[in-house]
Amino acid sequence: MQTEKAVKQGEPMAQVQEKVLSRTIKEITPFGVRIELNLEGRVSGEMYTAQHTETVSLFQKTDGTFESEAKAIEVTKEGDVLVISYRGTGKQTGLTTLWGESEGIIMTQTKRLEELNGSRIRTEVTAEYATGDVQVKYYAP
Repeated sequence: MQTEKAVKQGEPMAQVQEKVLSRTIKEITPFGVRIELNLEGRVSGEMYTAQHTETVSLFQKTDGTFESEAKAIEVTKEGDVLVISYRGTGKQTGLTTLWGESEGIIMTQTKRLEELNGSRIRTEVTAEYATGDVQVKYYAP
């Protein structure tokens, strides 16, 4: 795949800087809490830069680990639209911090970025609950 060749081994192909806009508690159980997060920010990488909008469904377990499912839409200033869907796991790393990883897929119909259509990605996420700051790094698998 061309995308993998364009990225140095171990280097992120893109990075997202985003902020949590809202949190909704969806469910409370004896095993944990399901929370929905809405986020906005910017993604930038060698292939494109875009506005990033994302919704994350997070199941925070009582042992400090979590499962997540996320969906994102990215729109470049040229009008290219990419949609990304991913699932992952993670854990609390401090009182208000967490780290996670996931695997996902990028979908787009734009000609300019057609080599990304159907691309699998691996992500790493770091987040600070207290400030709402989130950083996501996209890697070729």
